[in-house]
Amino acid sequence: MFGYVIPDKNNMYIKDFNVFQAFYCGLCRTLGKTGSQPTRLCTNYDVTFFSVLLHSLTEQEVTFERKICAYSGRRKASVAADELSRKMADLAVLLAYYNLDDDVRDGKILRAPVKWGLSLRRSKAAKRLPKIDEMMRCRFAELRKLEKENCDSIDMAAHPFATLMRDITREFVGEDCVTDDFAYNLGRIVYLMDAVDDVEKDCKKGTYNPLVAAMGKCEDKARFLEKNREELEFLLGSTYNKIVGAYNMMPIKLYEGVLSNTVYLGIRMQMERLLKGEEKCQMTRL
Repeated sequence: MFGYVIPDKNNMYIKDFNVFQAFYCGLCRTLGKTGSQPTRLCTNYDVTFFSVLLHSLTEQEVTFERKICAYSGRRKASVAADELSRKMADLAVLLAYYNLDDDVRDGKILRAPVKWGLSLRRSKAAKRLPKIDEMMRCRFAELRKLEKENCDSIDMAAHPFATLMRDITREFVGEDCVTDDFAYNLGRIVYLMDAVDDVEKDCKKGTYNPLVAAMGKCEDKARFLEKNREELEFLLGSTYNKIVGAYNMMPIKLYEGVLSNTVYLGIRMQMERLLKGEEKCQMTRL
């Protein structure tokens, strides 16, 4: 359920891309320092965007430092690291852990060792972010319940993850109706994009997918998308419009270029690719 909230690199100013890359590399470096090296695999674009957003909303400007990249061994990269960035690393671990836990419960046994390997680091993250850990446990449990019931309401199925993103945001910036709307619909569109992305695979494996439950089986992804194009465009488009509407009213003071590129261009780019039936959402390479 990761990799959908990304910038549009081809239409991004170099200065803004450098900022995004610094947050991404900072997240990776922090994960490596606070856990084992494989923990770096929890690094993802969605949490990077979330980190930039929270730094902006809380007006916490970070200092970028040049550090040796752990992967290249020689190349230096700018990294952003502060207390909030460390909390974002914990958040990335918790999201990865509960997503893996959900996969294992769905019968994806090969992911069990990865989940087990992340257990210790998850425990450390849970101690530092106990409320968020409890939120995830509850919301993913709600989602599993809906999956077992084969819930045919797309809105109901998307609600737990959307609510989770809203409640996590509240923990950092407090309760605000505009920010709540933005975070809720961001979580909702990530869930919906993941459902569209995996609709054919889920149908063939017999795994729950809200689109299959609501619209019928998907024997061929291209035909499924064409048959349900109008409804899918409405689902994604209306959610995206709410994201943009809320974003336009938010007090963005730092890193506006990164955030605006992702909201106005990156998410829409991913949405359009999905509706064209691409095999897998294209990722931005850093």
